[in-house]
This record gives sequence, structure tokens and C-alpha cells, in this order.
Amino acid sequence: MASLKNQAASSVKLTSISMLVTSVLQIAQLLILGKVLGPEVFGLIAMVQIVIQFSQLFLEMGITDAIIQKEKITKIELSSLYWFSIFVGLVLFIVLLLAAPLIAGLFDQPSLTSMIQVVGISFLILPFGLQFQTLATKKLEFLQITKNEILATTTGVMLTICLAIFTNLGPWSLVYGHIVMSVFRSVPWVIEGYRNPETRPQWLFSWAAIKGFVAFGMYRLGSTSINYFTTKIDQMIVGIVLGSAALGYYSMAMNLIMQPVQKLNSMINRVAFPVFSKIQLDKSKLRRTYLFITHMLTSFNAPLLAGVVVLAPYAVPVVLGDDWKQSTVIIQILCLYALFKALGNPSGSLFIAVGKVRWSFYWQLVQLAIIPIVVFFAGLSGSVVIVALAVGVLRLVLFYVSYFVRIRQIIGDSLSELNRAIAKPVIHSVIMLAPLYILNTQLTKVGPLGIMTIDVIIGMLIYSLLVFLNQRELVIEVKSFFQKRTTIKEG
Repeated sequence: MASLKNQAASSVKLTSISMLVTSVLQIAQLLILGKVLGPEVFGLIAMVQIVIQFSQLFLEMGITDAIIQKEKITKIELSSLYWFSIFVGLVLFIVLLLAAPLIAGLFDQPSLTSMIQVVGISFLILPFGLQFQTLATKKLEFLQITKNEILATTTGVMLTICLAIFTNLGPWSLVYGHIVMSVFRSVPWVIEGYRNPETRPQWLFSWAAIKGFVAFGMYRLGSTSINYFTTKIDQMIVGIVLGSAALGYYSMAMNLIMQPVQKLNSMINRVAFPVFSKIQLDKSKLRRTYLFITHMLTSFNAPLLAGVVVLAPYAVPVVLGDDWKQSTVIIQILCLYALFKALGNPSGSLFIAVGKVRWSFYWQLVQLAIIPIVVFFAGLSGSVVIVALAVGVLRLVLFYVSYFVRIRQIIGDSLSELNRAIAKPVIHSVIMLAPLYILNTQLTKVGPLGIMTIDVIIGMLIYSLLVFLNQRELVIEVKSFFQKRTTIKEG
């Protein structure tokens, strides 16, 4: 048990390092491509990324989860799954080859056709190493996973950036960078996997041996596909209705807002699931823990997003250039979306912990039915700002609908407590904003970098003071919460 605990702790550290390094690289790529290529070309890149990410779901088909979940796997099962994965990659390549003109026509961007067809080559490469990486994950061999992931991401990002800066390839920079990243992601695993007799696939295939894996994977594929659409459908519709330039502004704003929020929340939500699982039969403890996590998420995210609101007018021209000034107000509005998107995340851990997995699936279906309609009608206004406002307000509404329809059934009536958990950090963040706005009107001779530096320092001091005066119990509760996690692991 002690060995497993040590392995788990080491895995978390290595995963965090990998997440941090790859996140920094991805954000750097995002900013540099945006600055060098401009909004319209960046919109084309966003369209290609949507195709890549969605196709990636079909490549894995949830089978990787099935391999990790099953305690013992036979040699024939592993060999059959390996060749099946390569077959799926080939099918994906052919589908993208044939569907590329239709996808390009949907976005009214003929140049997308050849980019989608070429990027499909990556799906002929990735399957050869995917299973070996999955088996390493199953064995908690995260040191090698971290090394390979950082190597692949660094190589792909650096190549993409160099091609964008020093050539006239434009959006093709991402295509070539992605293919090279796929090679560096796959080749080390292929070498390691074929070198090891235990993981080396045999020249045999049995459908009977893997049909259970495929059935499990299809269910996971359905769930992850719906989840992907609910998070990307707004960008798809913006690209279709408003064009590549509007999508460039919107996609850049959404990525800049959600990247830090997602990384921050993933650390908290990683803790939430085992805590909810431990107390799943005690409704009062579930209620207190859910409200506390909501309060903690708001306390972290509200001041961060409030800072983005006040800093965006100065940061966007400095970091991205004057061509991106139109994205400033979009970034500010999407802070509302990001806050309530973050606050909705713990509900997934809550439902899984109490055995209500289907509730999350059905909720994704509801969102998939509502979000496209709202975004489409907002897009008819011709303004991407209206779209941003619509998705922000919709996310707030969906958060409370989710409470009344789902969460209340598990934790009981807690609306007033929920509102208090959210209101206090939000009010503190608004109080923090007021003096910063007043101060910025006086800092006319300091320059954007000076203003941003002063705002960050003073904003942190003001918010910290407000927390010390009004939320001192939060620090104690946060410490206690993470101690609970340690207790659960040790148990």
C-alpha cells in the first residue's frame, strides 16, 4: 500500500510538471501565432484544431480507458486491440481525406480542404504508439510519459512557431508542426513497446477478444463526443456564421480565458472526486463539501478573472498587437462564461461519486440541444461580441438550472448557501476592481507594462486584505480539505 501511495504521489507530481510545461508551451504558441499571423489566419488555425481534436476522440474511442480499467489483459487482447487501433487510424485518415471538401465548404474556406487532408496523416502515425503509452499509464510509469510528452510538445510547438515566423506558410505552420509532434509522440513509445516482450504485439487478431473493450469504448466515445461538442459548438457556429476573422477573435479570447482557469480547476477537481466518494452516503457532508468547493473555486477564479477584465485593454495590444484590439471586449465578457463554467465542474465529480453517472450524460445532451440554438441566433446579429455575451449569460443560467434539476436532488435545498458561497468572493473582486480602474486613469505616463505591473501588485494586496478581514476561515478550510485528501490516499 505504501509503495502504491508513493507511486501515486510521484505520478501526481510528474503529471503536474508535464501539465505546466505543455501549458506554457501551448499558450506561447497561441500568443505567437496570433501576433504573427493575425485574426483571420488564426481563425483558419482554429478550424483545423477543431477537426484535429474531434478526430482524436475517435482515434482513442474510449478503449484506452478500458485498458486502464481492466485489471488483467491477455496477450491476444492486447495484440488485437493494437491492430484494431491502427485500423481505426487508417479509417480516420480516409474519412478526413473524403470529408475535407465538405468541412471546408461548411466553413466557406476552400483552403481548409488540403490542410485537413494533410493533417489526417497524423492519424496514420499516432496509433502505433498509443497503446504502449496507455500501458505505461496503467503501470503509473509517469516519468517516461512526462519525458515523451514534453519532448513531443516542445518539438511540435517550436517547429510551428519557427515556420510561422520565418516562412510564408501561414496556417500550414500548425499542420506541419502537428504532424512532426505526432511523430515525436509516437516513435519513442514504438521503440520501447517493441523492445519489451510483454508489450510487443503479435501477428494475430481476434474480434471476440476485444468486442467487450469496443463496447465499453463506444459508450465512452459517445459521452466524450457530446462533451466536446458542448465546449466547441460555439466556435464551430461562429466560424460558419461569422467567418474566419470573427472566429479568430473569439477563439483567441476563449483560449486565453480558459487555459489558466482549466489548469487551476483541474487541481481542485482532482481532489474533489475522492472526497465526495468517501462521504457519498452522508447528504449533510456532501452539501457542506460541495458548497465549500464552490466557495473555494469562486475565491480563486473571481479575482483572477476580475484581473483579466481590468488588464485586458493594456495586455492585448502589448502581447498580441493592435490587430487584436477587437478581442479585448470579448475577453472581458467571456470572464463571466469562464467563472460559471468553472463552478459547474465539481458537479461531475459529485454525480460520479454518488453513482449518478447517467445524469452527467443526459445533462450533456441537454446542453448540446440548447447551446447551438443560442449561439446561432446570437450570431445572426453579425457581432461576435453579442455571441460572447450570449454564451456568458447562458452559462450562468445553466449553472442554476443544473442546481435545481440535478444538484439539489443530492445535497438538498441549499440555494441561499450556494449564493453566499459565490457572492462573497465576487463582491470582494468587484471591490478590488474599483480602485484599480480609478488608479489607471491617473497612470497616463506609466505605459501599459507599468500599469499591468502596478495593477497586479495592488490588486493582490487588496484582495488578500479582504480575504484576511472577511474570509480567514477559508485558509483553514482549504488546508483541512487537502489534508482530507492525504488521509483518503493513506487509507
